Amino acid sequence: MKVFALLQAAVVAVAARRVAASTSDPNVGEGYNFLQDTVKGATDKLVGTLSPNAPETASSTDQDSASGVYFAPFGTDEPSEDLFKRNSSLEKIVPIINVAQEALNQPIPTNKWWANIIHVTDLKNLTNYAAWSNPYAVKLPRTAPYGLQTCYSYTYRQIAPEVNGTVKEYNHSYHNDLTLSSQEFFSDEPKYEVYEWDEGGAKLRTCDESSGKCMESALVSGMAFVSATYDGLTPRIDTEHDIVDVDDSAPGKFVIHLNNSQTWVLYASDK
Repeated sequence: MKVFALLQAAVVAVAARRVAASTSDPNVGEGYNFLQDTVKGATDKLVGTLSPNAPETASSTDQDSASGVYFAPFGTDEPSEDLFKRNSSLEKIVPIINVAQEALNQPIPTNKWWANIIHVTDLKNLTNYAAWSNPYAVKLPRTAPYGLQTCYSYTYRQIAPEVNGTVKEYNHSYHNDLTLSSQEFFSDEPKYEVYEWDEGGAKLRTCDESSGKCMESALVSGMAFVSATYDGLTPRIDTEHDIVDVDDSAPGKFVIHLNNSQTWVLYASDK
């Protein structure tokens, strides 16, 4: 049976404003067409500049052909292996951790927002820093309690003293506010595996190696919920704080109050 869990901190409100652009927007430029992703006015001027001897009555077809030449790529082949030897030296600078075997046959990101969870720190080449999805920070702990650890970092924001009336910096400390875990993870440390990624984020599975059963999560920048799908595992949550109250009056919904003033809402379903 699969169990799906959603976790959300009920301590933040977000306001959004709809922004629209039009073809006559003066801030964009004459001839802008966002549906075709072109700036026709700028392209026409560029073609005229690069071809000063061209007839003044050049047709739009000629201009489109010329612009296609100027903006075409020089090539799309991979770099030459004769000139650029593959030696995996990057692994010595930023050693890889928590990446599934089937995902190692492709370039490994080093500058994605979630890359902290797949590159080790200097502590015995075992641990990793938190990844900042915002509003949460998430971590894959190497000591119990194991699982997908979540911190609502705004609670711990530290503002630097003002200098000439201006705050120059701020920082956050990290805490285990709530961890989506499993009862089976406490027999042995689970195996963390990032197995797929794209521009939006990454997919993670946390597996009990003795049974082969896994908890799967999606990590997305700006995610409002921290989620996990359990397959053959016993869901469990952990926190470093005291739980002062749990409201489970609504089916499948648990409102969890912590002694650090945070309130978390846990949704669970077996569908």
